[in-house]
Amino acid sequence: MNKLLHWHTWIGDTGRRYVYLQLLWLAHALLGAVVVGVFPATAALTAVLRRDRMAADGWAHSADRPRLPIEFHQVWRRELVAANGLGYLLAALWAFVLLDHRMLRTVEIPLAPVLQGLLWLLTAALVCVTATVWVLQAHFAEGPLRLLRRAGVLLVGRPLLSLACAATTVATACLSYLLPGLVVVFGVVVPTAVAVGLVWRSGVLPRPDGTSTAVPLPVAPGAASTLA
Repeated sequence: MNKLLHWHTWIGDTGRRYVYLQLLWLAHALLGAVVVGVFPATAALTAVLRRDRMAADGWAHSADRPRLPIEFHQVWRRELVAANGLGYLLAALWAFVLLDHRMLRTVEIPLAPVLQGLLWLLTAALVCVTATVWVLQAHFAEGPLRLLRRAGVLLVGRPLLSLACAATTVATACLSYLLPGLVVVFGVVVPTAVAVGLVWRSGVLPRPDGTSTAVPLPVAPGAASTLA
């Protein structure tokens, strides 16, 4: 009975926190008029969920953290430039891929089936990179190109991990299409929380003491980790 009560309490507390985080994400996306606010809001959401995971594993102390709205806003302001750099680079890559899909549907060339297959592989890889790169952005103080490289290394080195994160993102998008109300309540926070949990528990990220349960991703010379 105590275990059942514990699970009910945990589900209620987690669900309430996720709804609150989703509302903070929406508010900060609008605060930046979407075009400037949505990517820093995503970075802030990922950073908060990462700190939650670290606190659950004993690597961070809840007493050292400010109240949730303050913590979220502080990260949002700090990541205004860096997150937009990463976000718009990803947007450019997606625009390139989607444009190529459209062109291949309208132009008839002998190698079209082969090119279409390669393009779908590239699209799948980009979905995996998009699903994991924000977790890496929250953990490493690096530029967008290095972060994309890390996400690519993660895809090659841990394909099942990247595919699991991507599958959660795609499943959430499909479910949100069928039930649009979920977008407002859980549409961003759930796939982000799953990606943070999967990547953190995989052991590919170095812990605050420099240890890891698995071989960490390659650290470029001069790279810093934002473990606080």
